[in-house]
Amino acid sequence: MFDNHIHCHEFPREELSGYIFEYTLVCVSDDLASSRKTLEIEGVVRCLGIHPWQVEKAEPGDLSSAIRLIEKSEVPCIGEVGLDKRFVPHSYAKQAEFFGAFLKLARELDLVVNVHAPDAWEDAVEALRKADVDRALIHWYTGPIHLLEAIRDLGYYISINPAVTIQKKHQEVAKAADRRIVLLESDGPYEYRGMRLAPPAMRDTVKKLAELWDVTEEQVVETVETNAKRLWRR
Repeated sequence: MFDNHIHCHEFPREELSGYIFEYTLVCVSDDLASSRKTLEIEGVVRCLGIHPWQVEKAEPGDLSSAIRLIEKSEVPCIGEVGLDKRFVPHSYAKQAEFFGAFLKLARELDLVVNVHAPDAWEDAVEALRKADVDRALIHWYTGPIHLLEAIRDLGYYISINPAVTIQKKHQEVAKAADRRIVLLESDGPYEYRGMRLAPPAMRDTVKKLAELWDVTEEQVVETVETNAKRLWRR
C-alpha cells in the first residue's frame, strides 16, 4: 500500500526500515536540512521542500537552495509545501512567496506537489490552478466540500488520514469526495488526539472508508491503490 504523505526523516531508522519493506512510502520534507535527510533514504518516493510552518524560520537563501536541490536530485515530488492560515497566519505573505516559487518549479519539471493547506484550501487550489500544475495531492483534506469538485476537475487528489476514524469533518470529506481522487496517508510520526499516526494505522482508515462507502475493505484498497499508481505513474 502507498502511504502518500509521511515524514520519514523523523522515524527511528529501524522502524522506518520495516515500513519501507511493507509499504510504498512518499516521504515529505519540512525544510532544507530534512530535505537533505530525505534524499539519503533509499527505496522511497522522495519529496523535497519547505513546510509553511518553517518558512518564517528559513535562512536567506534557503528557498533558492531548496530549488537547486530539487533540480539537481531529480526527485518526482515537491513537498511538504503550501499555505496555512490556521496555525501560522502571520507569515502568510512569505508562505505565498515560497509556495509560488515551488509551484513554478513543479510546472517546469512536471513534478507532483504534496500540499499542506489548513484554512487556506481555496487559496492553495487557486494557486495550483494559476500555476498550471498538472499533479497535486492536498494532504489531510478537511476543507470545504464544494471545493472537492474543482480538485477533481483539475486532476488533483486528496489524502485521507487515520484521523478519519474520529474526525467528523474528515469523515464528511471522505464520504463526499469522488473516490477516484482519494488516497491514503499516515502523516506519521504524529500524535493526534491520542492516536499515533504511522503506516500501520492506515488499516483503520481502510476499515472506516469501507464503512463510509458501503463497500468491502478489499474494494477500498483496490480503489486507493489504483489512484496512487495513477498519480505516481507507477
